[in-house]
Amino acid sequence: MPTPGLRPLSASSWAWLHDRTDWGYSNSGLIVSGGQALLVDTQFTLHATEELLAAVEAVCPREEIGLLVCTHQNGDHTWGNQLLAGTEIITSASGAAGLCHEMGPEQLTLLARSGGPDAAGAYVARHFAHFDFTGIKVTGPTRTFRGREDVKVGTVLVELIDLGAGHSAGDVAVHVPEEGVVFAGDALFSGAHMVVWSGSLSGCIGACQMLLDTGAELFVPGHGPLLDRRGVAEIRDRLAHVAEEATQYARRGVPLADAARRLMAGHAGRWAHPERLFTQAAAAYAEAGFSRVPSSTLAMVEGMASLAC
Repeated sequence: MPTPGLRPLSASSWAWLHDRTDWGYSNSGLIVSGGQALLVDTQFTLHATEELLAAVEAVCPREEIGLLVCTHQNGDHTWGNQLLAGTEIITSASGAAGLCHEMGPEQLTLLARSGGPDAAGAYVARHFAHFDFTGIKVTGPTRTFRGREDVKVGTVLVELIDLGAGHSAGDVAVHVPEEGVVFAGDALFSGAHMVVWSGSLSGCIGACQMLLDTGAELFVPGHGPLLDRRGVAEIRDRLAHVAEEATQYARRGVPLADAARRLMAGHAGRWAHPERLFTQAAAAYAEAGFSRVPSSTLAMVEGMASLAC
């Protein structure tokens, strides 16, 4: 199993990278300057977040972390927030509004350990049963923003960018303009297909373009290895192709499940978790005006599980 590590990216920026694409293993970021620090996202469990913070201690005392930016509200990026008591936690207003719709640690534990006989139960057990969510108290933001907001970390200017609804109800990117680095959260998946939970496929495509428009050269995805501009453009273009094809299926009245299977056959490629194309198809169908498109987390999991069998 790959070991995560804190890797320097530039004069002030570090990335906590797993270099793996499995569910639940997310990347985080750190910006340090002048005795101040900003952390981008925590981890899925308290143990994993403690491991992250122990690595941070080699760069700066954790007490210097004055701001925690949540790129979105999924548990694998926020369920360690409670370990940064007293730290200001910021995310977008739309992201914060979506917190009430997120599956909690108790519910996920129950689903993962029940491992029912159906495909969804087996899928959740296979990917999540090995995580220990004991003791987690979901800790939301203390402040929100809209649009863009500049913050200073020591002498380093950091730009917070509200990407809107794409992967989730509200995604945020953290841009360090002077160093050409962007922490993108789950607006980018590297080496794996993207999940579209409660946002939109057009939003995902637009977010990729917004990231490229920063002019940055190095991008830290929410999951998987680092990306350059070419890698981000490839993700954008692949999503656009899926959106175009899925919309055509929707207009022709092809059932969603059948469309997802066709997309998986044509677009799986070498990226991990091609079953996630179900969520992209569902998002495209919703944008095409179809009713009765699954939108809950559990319904999305059931759709993915049906393709992963």
